[in-house]
Amino acid sequence: MRKPSDRRGLFLDLDGTLADSLGLLRDVYFRFLAEFGVQGSDAEFNGLNGPNLPEIVRILQTAYGLPSDTTVFLAAYNRVVDEVYKNVLPKPGSRELIETAAAKGWTITLVTSNTESRASVWLERMGFACFMEFTVSGEEVRRGKPWPDLYELALARSGCVASESIAVEDSVLGAEAARAAGLRTFLLASHDRSISKSPDNVTRLRGLTDSLVWL
Repeated sequence: MRKPSDRRGLFLDLDGTLADSLGLLRDVYFRFLAEFGVQGSDAEFNGLNGPNLPEIVRILQTAYGLPSDTTVFLAAYNRVVDEVYKNVLPKPGSRELIETAAAKGWTITLVTSNTESRASVWLERMGFACFMEFTVSGEEVRRGKPWPDLYELALARSGCVASESIAVEDSVLGAEAARAAGLRTFLLASHDRSISKSPDNVTRLRGLTDSLVWL
């Protein structure tokens, strides 16, 4: 049995990090708002990369005065996301990173704002599920990223030590959450050109395989 001091954790975000899903999720965001006669923006979409879907729905409802029945609105949004997720592929380097970390004895935990069911289906379909020892999803916490709640739960569930563990994220909000939980954090180069710098004490990566040297 591993001792706590041996629990080196690799904490991985899903959307935009392991899963090449942001382009499809961006299309869902624009399509859904268009149904209500609202024009979204890339800046707003990028700013919503981090919170869980219920939080995103509440933000959009408040911003645009959308229908107040959150349950119905959220269910409809989820149906569209489930449909497009069937076409989501892994980001380049995902498999190499996961397999290398597993071979070197890292405890791998998925830390996602997405739903547990959607994440699990995708991991199984990609052949990644067998490498994930733990999963923490956005449904399990009240406050999503950039709050540290998801990462604090992941540390508690996995038994890993924050000072000996690392997180890989693709969004500033996700990186802020990981740093707030005490993790060494890596931030993937973003498609969002408006992001000019990383949060304090966060290392930028050009791609997932750049993180291999830290394992």
